[in-house]
Amino acid sequence: MSDRDLFREVEDDLRREQIARLWDKYGVYVLAVAAFIVVFVAGYNGYRWHQARQATETGAAFFRATEQVNDANYAEAQKGLETLTKDAPRGYRLLAKLELAALHIKEGRRSEAVALYDQVAADSGADAVLRDFARVQGAGLLLDQAEPGEISRRLKDLDSDSNPWRYSARELLALAAFRSGNTAESEKLFTKILSDPFAPAEMRKRAESMLALMVKAPQGAATQGAAATQ
Repeated sequence: MSDRDLFREVEDDLRREQIARLWDKYGVYVLAVAAFIVVFVAGYNGYRWHQARQATETGAAFFRATEQVNDANYAEAQKGLETLTKDAPRGYRLLAKLELAALHIKEGRRSEAVALYDQVAADSGADAVLRDFARVQGAGLLLDQAEPGEISRRLKDLDSDSNPWRYSARELLALAAFRSGNTAESEKLFTKILSDPFAPAEMRKRAESMLALMVKAPQGAATQGAAATQ
């Protein structure tokens, strides 16, 4: 045996001895970490499977409720949606509240619908677009009974040029101003809608009609019209 082979054999023996000592000292920890990794991976995969299953079941329940609404099976749809508003994950919970509010409107339960819209609007964790949509819907339901100041409070900042619901907010604010007899403010807002080429066509037509009405109406007719709608 050459000196080189002898030195290599000695090094191998020393390495094996060192590994054996390290295993004797730390082997139990290595096994514990390995076991933890196995348990963690299994638990994580199980959690993901449970979440996926829950999402599938929730989506199916939401779809079933919307189908029941379409089929005019309102009683069953209401039960399903009410359950989702309490037990579903946040996303479906919000959608269920909006769908349930629409169902309340169909059946003439305006105050219940407004309450649900207010819940969505007050949810700081909800998407801003959904929150603003709820604010617009709630204000629209209260337009013929709330004071103009209440409508303005509910729609605060929504008529800014960057808000996707600005046209609806402006129309509601204009109608509230008209009902209160503030024709100058109403005319300004309707003119803003009419002059915006990006405003929805139907909304521009309504703005044009309201502006024509204000031009033809004698002084004070707006106030009389507001009283007639109450």
